[in-house]
Amino acid sequence: MPYELDSTGPAAEQGENKSENDDSGGLESSLGMTIPEDHVGAFVAEALEDPERATTWDDVVDTMVAPAARDAWAALSPVEQATEVLSKAAEFDRRAIEYFESVPLDGDRSEAETDIDEGLRCRRNADTFRDGVAAAYGGGRLDDDGLVDALEAAEFDTEIIARREDLIERIDSVFEIDYRPYGGTLMDDDDGPEPETEHGETW
Repeated sequence: MPYELDSTGPAAEQGENKSENDDSGGLESSLGMTIPEDHVGAFVAEALEDPERATTWDDVVDTMVAPAARDAWAALSPVEQATEVLSKAAEFDRRAIEYFESVPLDGDRSEAETDIDEGLRCRRNADTFRDGVAAAYGGGRLDDDGLVDALEAAEFDTEIIARREDLIERIDSVFEIDYRPYGGTLMDDDDGPEPETEHGETW
């Protein structure tokens, strides 16, 4: 049975593809599509990957898991670990949206600085964490079924990412902030990888 990735909700679903084409072609267009079973894992990993980053799974673990929690973390299965990371990425996306929504577009730049900086930090963390899960799949830590299971168990919704990017573009149109357009393949972007990504900035 072919697999269908529906990006309009928190999880991918199997069965009849119920997504409809969005004639607008904008960021909020549905990514719903059918993928042959033999290519599901590779497709999902590519969707999670940010080609502008060079994240490793160890980068994510070192950033996300406190030393005191390493034993409990090690007791989780690879799928459970990936689910935790993807859920944390979704949490960072939601926090980024909250910060960006708090930016007063009709105010002074000084009034917006803190919310912009915090929103960018959360945005960077979310993208890095998802990229780390893609790296885990590429390194063989997760097989095809494991990656799909983690995606379905986590709070995965590309509309949240689209909302985040829409907000940051609006902010940039007013304040001309220094940020890099989204590089993940969940959106259309042709920029290449940036190998010198500083993972120490993620926290």
